Amino acid sequence: MAAPGLVFFLVLSYIPMLFLIVAFQDFKIGLGVWGSPFVGFENFTQLFNDFMFPQVLKNTLILNLLKIFICFPVPIMLAICFNEMRPSRYKGTLQSLVYLPHFLSWIIIYGIMNSLFNTSSGLVNQLLEALGQQPVAFLSSSSLYRPIMVISEIWKEAGWSSIIYIAALAGISPELYEAAVIDGANKWRRIWHISLPGIRDTMVILFVLSTGSLLSNSFEQVYVTMNSAVQDVAEIIPTYVYDKGLVNFKISYATTVGLFQSVIGCVLVIASNMVAKKFGGNTLW
Repeated sequence: MAAPGLVFFLVLSYIPMLFLIVAFQDFKIGLGVWGSPFVGFENFTQLFNDFMFPQVLKNTLILNLLKIFICFPVPIMLAICFNEMRPSRYKGTLQSLVYLPHFLSWIIIYGIMNSLFNTSSGLVNQLLEALGQQPVAFLSSSSLYRPIMVISEIWKEAGWSSIIYIAALAGISPELYEAAVIDGANKWRRIWHISLPGIRDTMVILFVLSTGSLLSNSFEQVYVTMNSAVQDVAEIIPTYVYDKGLVNFKISYATTVGLFQSVIGCVLVIASNMVAKKFGGNTLW
């Protein structure tokens, strides 16, 4: 059962690590990986001297930090809400509805967003015009881009992400809740003193894992929603790597950016795991 997952990571994660040497080369397709000239840290020097890279790094950090600190608690709250609901057909239907957006691609979601927020024909702007207000360029506004990205991320992934917390809540002994009721604890007290401590280890592990993707997340979402009007706040490291590597064919430079991104991600995982361990409980290692 583990074989497909192991093959997936072997082919797409571990074997490509052999070609990280390209980050230290002036890669030429005709010469191949092992024949291209070695240039040492020249590509890294170019990276840190690139006037665009600080802005790209800033955009990446801001967007993904917003997602971590705003989006991360939402699945937890959603799981607790489902856990407190009595089993019924209504509960099952509601769970299915909040899981459904996860299976939609970002292209479809952008189509929905365009139908809602398009300046000329969007439903929201038509409503604003009917109320006597001026239409708002939601999808081409630098100030609104990040809030829209965070809200769309919550709508798409919160339901699916709540599944693991629902499973963790199901593992809490019902006797703890029964004892709390006998002691006079209301619903909020039971949540605070039983439910949240019961899923603390799961929360810590998922938070540590989420920090590892701080510089590598959101490619599909940003790629399909970015336009020239919001590029100054939307361009992030994954789209920057795509642009440099596949559009402009600067393979060595794109590999350098990707290596930098991976190293920082690894450092963040180790650091966040060490911090989590200081507070006790289970961590990744």
